[in-house]
Amino acid sequence: MIVFIDRQHAGQINRINSRGASRDVDGDGQISADEMEAIWTGRIAIELEIQLLDMGIKVMPISDGSYSERHSRVNDYATKHPGPWVYLAMHLNAGGGNYGSYFYDHRSSQGPELAKIMARHLEERVPELNSARGISSNPDDWTKNAFYCIRNVGKPVAICCEPFFMDTHQQLLSIPNIIKVATSMALGLQEWSKS
Repeated sequence: MIVFIDRQHAGQINRINSRGASRDVDGDGQISADEMEAIWTGRIAIELEIQLLDMGIKVMPISDGSYSERHSRVNDYATKHPGPWVYLAMHLNAGGGNYGSYFYDHRSSQGPELAKIMARHLEERVPELNSARGISSNPDDWTKNAFYCIRNVGKPVAICCEPFFMDTHQQLLSIPNIIKVATSMALGLQEWSKS
């Protein structure tokens, strides 16, 4: 299996300063680099990559271009890989929720199972969350933003990862907690790959 890990909210030349959601975590009235979504998703991505490589799972980081350019590149790379693959669009949520979520494309046959497994591992390893969910995404309801992050990726499965809310779960913005989140993702991917 190969896992494409896409650090979204970074690497878009037409939106070079875009870093996604941000929170003044330390309360100093300033948003520093370490209070931005793109920085924390990058840290999760690096830890996830290390853990997957240790498990013997191949990893291809993706981090530049528009989302449609990234999706096209992933589809092209995937045709060159003989085994199964997964695309992860890395995000952190914002807006006051108390759960973690893994969104899959509503057209996917394998997405629901992978999202469910990843959510279970997240819930087990990150007790700060109230719950974790696998959620179908489509362009016609509140899940449309997640859908647009993964919509052009082909088979077998693409997941928009939003493992916690930056504003509700500020305590998770630490390296030890990021490692817990990445571990839950790696274990979920490993379990799914064996099924």
